[in-house]
Amino acid sequence: MADKVTIETGWTPVMVGEGYYITTTLGANTSWAAAVQESSPVTPAIPASTKLSGSKILVFVEITAQSSAGTPASTVVDVFMEMSPDGVNWTTHEDSGQNYIEVTDSMAHYGAAAVGWNIYIVDLQQFRSPYYRIGFNSQGVKMGTDLRFKMGYSYAK
Repeated sequence: MADKVTIETGWTPVMVGEGYYITTTLGANTSWAAAVQESSPVTPAIPASTKLSGSKILVFVEITAQSSAGTPASTVVDVFMEMSPDGVNWTTHEDSGQNYIEVTDSMAHYGAAAVGWNIYIVDLQQFRSPYYRIGFNSQGVKMGTDLRFKMGYSYAK
């Protein structure tokens, strides 16, 4: 399992769809340093006031740049969501498949094909948790240097 590294950027709300949907994003990080390229980036807690439980949402990862010397062991990584009762202590998913929400297990992260939007529908109708966060690369795949990305979510108001 990869070490989780919280992205130290705040959420930025963006109103879309004449107020019927709310999209919130994290800005592109300055650089995913070589020292943490095998880590799992996770977002800060999604505020409990969003009340995502019991709904369907969109989760997205936009890869804005990627370069690397050599070829990684895998060209795809997973995207997941974790839950928390307090926004500090998070569920873990060391291959359990039960304490987290798998969004996808096949997001491209390497080469020209990786640059662009990855958008997923996540069904949270069966979950009841005040806090969620989004992450990718839980297995610690070497993602290369200078990986730049944005992460976010969108939900009905």
